[in-house]
Amino acid sequence: MKRLSDVYEKLYHYTTLDGLLGILKTKSIWATHCRYLNDYSELGLFRDKLVSFILPYVEQKIGQQGRLLNHIQHDAEVVVDELYKATGDGIYILSFCGQHKKSHINDNGLLSQWRAYGAGGGFALVLNTHKLEEILKVEAERFEYSWMMLADLIYSDDDDRFKRELSNDLSTITEVVKVFFDPTKSDDEKIEEGKKARTPFIKCISRYKHCGFSEENEVRVVVIPTIFDQEYLKLAKTKGVTLKPEKEKKFRDKNGRLVPYIELFNSTDLELPIERIIVGPHKEKKARADALRLMLRDTSIEITCSDIPFVG
Repeated sequence: MKRLSDVYEKLYHYTTLDGLLGILKTKSIWATHCRYLNDYSELGLFRDKLVSFILPYVEQKIGQQGRLLNHIQHDAEVVVDELYKATGDGIYILSFCGQHKKSHINDNGLLSQWRAYGAGGGFALVLNTHKLEEILKVEAERFEYSWMMLADLIYSDDDDRFKRELSNDLSTITEVVKVFFDPTKSDDEKIEEGKKARTPFIKCISRYKHCGFSEENEVRVVVIPTIFDQEYLKLAKTKGVTLKPEKEKKFRDKNGRLVPYIELFNSTDLELPIERIIVGPHKEKKARADALRLMLRDTSIEITCSDIPFVG
């Protein structure tokens, strides 16, 4: 399987001025809880897709019992909803844009992203993908995560790619679904079998996104920090497992709403692989660029200005 750095040499992370200064000061980037992202269908969009995919297998298993079609549909939905519940509610996402086919966009940024920042202007951090993969490994070694992935997304209008890249995961999920409807299997056996679906299920829901966002060519880090509740601590003690530190959950204000996030790579010995910063369209973009060059004069980070004549 190809690494993401084999597909995208560079990744782009767009942010505000305050966001940029925070990243440079703390040497960390925030991953936001999935329920607080801009796409309200985030992770849930895959639900109907999976239901329609497994429906033929459900029909095959219980259709001969004389169940009505709407009952079979309901049974399929119940199983999928149970998979969502088993996944938990602790998925955090850090988003990037992958390199574009057009060099002008890679040099100057994506207009839709600049528009998102309006008159306040924005900045794009250009990161080395291979080095990002390396510091992700360090992050995973230092903190307790039950899941971590860096991957590009599959958009809802690309069925060919959906089937090609997720077929193995979908097959695993389907086999688990079959067990759920097997009357010879005990509840304990079904629970054990269901655990096999967790990883492929998380991969699928994390990579599937509405086609309306396809221009962004999104690449994302998906992490699930382990929660140290009493049951987990007791189990670790029983098994004699030495736990790594728990990732601290933090909160920020966004229009009066508390948004959960975690800081990735916030270790003093880790350097974010920022190779360039693009100053977005703004009436003071040249002054902003000069100030950044002064701030980062002891680094090798290149500062450029977008030539897109957007005024916000």
